[in-house]
Amino acid sequence: MNSTIGMMNNSGDTDLQVEKYICADDERLNYTFIKPENIEKQKPKLPVLIERDLFDYSVVVKKGDPETEDSVGTLDSIAPISFAQIKSPEQGEEWYRAKHPELPEDFYGIIARYTWGNPFTKKEVKNETKKIKKGKDPKQGFSMVKGKFELDFD
Repeated sequence: MNSTIGMMNNSGDTDLQVEKYICADDERLNYTFIKPENIEKQKPKLPVLIERDLFDYSVVVKKGDPETEDSVGTLDSIAPISFAQIKSPEQGEEWYRAKHPELPEDFYGIIARYTWGNPFTKKEVKNETKKIKKGKDPKQGFSMVKGKFELDFD
């Protein structure tokens, strides 16, 4: 059973009334208990329930600094549990696509490979740098084209 204090009535004034909600699995058993004198002022309604699978709880990744006399401290660094369950770049791409739909399509793969892909070793970075200096094309990235070019902005 859930209770709420300080509901708004139709005129916008805050009443310090207590409403009781009973929410059951069967919709026919859901009830709102209100004092009879408040029924005219306020329409009885049940709260909107959020399904359990829509919650994405967070876990603490790094503990923040504690509060002291000289400092207000810092917040803990947290990450959603769904983020911690990802094991491959493909799963990471799907996760970023669901959580951040505003990003451009090409970013999802790049961010997922950066976060969950195989990390580079010092030797791999050194070899790739040598290849770029010798003029060989790297596996991915930009290629440099030399020459005279003319751009028209009409």
